[in-house]
Amino acid sequence: MSSIVLKETADGSIPTPATGKNTLFFDDDGLPKYKDDGGTVTALSTGSAVTSVAMSVPAEFSVSGSPVTSTGTLAVSKATQTANTVWAGPTTGGAATPAFRALVGADLPVIKDVIAVAVSDETTAITTGTAKVTFRMPYAMPLTAVRASLTTTSSSGTPPVDINEGGTTILSTKLTIDAGELTSTTAATPAVISDSALADDAQITIDIDTAGTDAAGLNVYLIGTRAAV
Repeated sequence: MSSIVLKETADGSIPTPATGKNTLFFDDDGLPKYKDDGGTVTALSTGSAVTSVAMSVPAEFSVSGSPVTSTGTLAVSKATQTANTVWAGPTTGGAATPAFRALVGADLPVIKDVIAVAVSDETTAITTGTAKVTFRMPYAMPLTAVRASLTTTSSSGTPPVDINEGGTTILSTKLTIDAGELTSTTAATPAVISDSALADDAQITIDIDTAGTDAAGLNVYLIGTRAAV
């Protein structure tokens, strides 16, 4: 292997090295060069000098001090955003880069909602009739289940309860509470919902088709979720 001798001197005073050797030195201008054994002086490449450094950041950040052309500091901070926006992924479709945007209904968790209605008082035996109670929906509700309960059981008979939206039943199989039971959850024949989309401000009526014997304290429960805002 060729040996290298490092010297600091003017290139004119550098002697030609022995065969198979190179002399590395800095010339009068401070540039690195070498002289080979044939006496040829060659400048060494020092690369290109960097004259500007800039920084780019995602839209949710801002950067100051960019570019730096000699000395300086690149500073990253959070960018201001429009009021009532959140940093989230896309509203629909596949995964994508998050951005600041307004909330949509699909961003919110599905929360069970229950509307409980007293169809009678707690002690008086219930009686048959249509529209035993009437109320209006306070908001739209996708209905997932219906229930009924009593405070006093029916000693005989299974009081069937019908629920109507705008005068039309929402049940293809009516809600019943078996004799000796306090809740419809134990009914031999569960209720079947035929209209699960209860509209905002829809008029709801509840009918008692058969009262049973001594049954009292009837309550009906509409179970569902809030429609997306």
